[in-house]
Amino acid sequence: MAVATPASGAKETARQKRERDQELLVWPDLVFIEFIAATLFTITFVILSTVFDAPLLNKANASVTPDPSKAPWYFMNLQELLLHMDKGLAGVIVPTMLLIGLMVIPYVDRSNEGQGGWFATPNAIRISVFSFVYSSVWIVWLILWDASSHVEVYRRLPTLWGQSGKEHQLQWLGDKDPFASWPGGGFFKAIWDFVFLKNRLAIADAWHWRLPVPFQPGSGSHDGYLDWPRDFERIPVPLNGSWLWYWNEPSWMPVWLQHLYWHDAHLNIPKITAEYIVPVVAMVGLPILMIAILRKIGWAHTMRDAMIALFTGFILVYFALTIVGAAFRGHAQALVPYWHVPNLDEDPHIQRMVPEQAHPEYVIQSPMVRSDGYA
Repeated sequence: MAVATPASGAKETARQKRERDQELLVWPDLVFIEFIAATLFTITFVILSTVFDAPLLNKANASVTPDPSKAPWYFMNLQELLLHMDKGLAGVIVPTMLLIGLMVIPYVDRSNEGQGGWFATPNAIRISVFSFVYSSVWIVWLILWDASSHVEVYRRLPTLWGQSGKEHQLQWLGDKDPFASWPGGGFFKAIWDFVFLKNRLAIADAWHWRLPVPFQPGSGSHDGYLDWPRDFERIPVPLNGSWLWYWNEPSWMPVWLQHLYWHDAHLNIPKITAEYIVPVVAMVGLPILMIAILRKIGWAHTMRDAMIALFTGFILVYFALTIVGAAFRGHAQALVPYWHVPNLDEDPHIQRMVPEQAHPEYVIQSPMVRSDGYA
C-alpha cells in the first residue's frame, strides 16, 4: 500500500483538535432547546385557547362568499399583487422569480469579507435606510395610483379651504384638453393624457389617440387612422390560421396539442401593456434606478452593497403589501381607510350562515344597508 510522505524539507503540520466548547452537537445542544421551545409554545397555545375564543364564523357555504374574502396573512401579499397585474404573473411568475433571485444571491455575492455580520460594509446602514425610504415611497404611491386615489385627493382639494360639496370639486387634469386650439393638438393631448392617467388599467380603457396612416394591417375596414386602443386589441399571431394564410382548426391533432396550438389567436396589446409591461417595468426598473442612485452618490461600491439595498427593499415591499391587503382592503377589495374595513363578526353586510331560533338548520342572512353607505 502506498503511503504519502511529506517532501524533504517540508514541515509536517498537525491538525489542531477542536475543543469541546467550540462544538455544537445536534444532540443535546440543538434538539433539547427545540424540545423546550416546542413545549412552551404548546402550553402558551393551550392557555390562549382556554381564555380567548377563536374568531371563527359558521360552517362554510360554497354559495356564499364573504366580502371581502381574504387569504391568510402569510399569503396576503400575493393576494394584493393579484390586484395590480395579471393573475398568472402575480400568482406564479413573480413568486417563482423572487425565490430564484433569493437563491442566486450567494452565487452573485461571493465575497467572504464581512460574511455573517449585520451591516458589514461601511455604508450598509445608510444604504438600508435609503432603500427603506425609497421603497416605502414608491410602493405607497403605486398602490394609491392604481386605485385612482390621487384623482380623488385632487378633486377634493377645495375642502382644505372650507369649500365642500360636489359643486366645488376640481376637474381632474386628465379630463381637460388645454391643447384643443393648438395645431397638432391631438399629439400633445395624447401625451397629456398619458402623464395624468388615472390608474394602470386606464392605459387599456381610457387612453385614446390616433395617427393618420395610409395602410392599416389586419382585417376590417380602413378608416385612415391607427387608433389606440381599438386597432391594437386584435393583433393576429403569425400562423394562427385566420390571417394571411387560412385553414380550419386542426382537428387531426391530439386534444392536448390543440390546446397548445394558437389557432385564431390574437394579441390584445393594450391589455398586455396594462397587465404585464407596466408591472414588469416597475418591478425591474425601480430597483435598477435605486442601485444607480446609490452608485451615483457614492454609497454602493460592491456587490454586497447592492444586495443589501435590494434585500431591504424586498422585505419592505413584502410587509407593505401584507399590511395593505389585511388592513386597507374593504368591499370588493377596494382601497379604504382601515376603519372602513368590514369586521367579519360584526358587519351585517357580510353574508354568513346564522341559526334561527325556531329552526335549527342554517339559513342565509340577507345583507342589510348600513348608514355609512355600505350595503
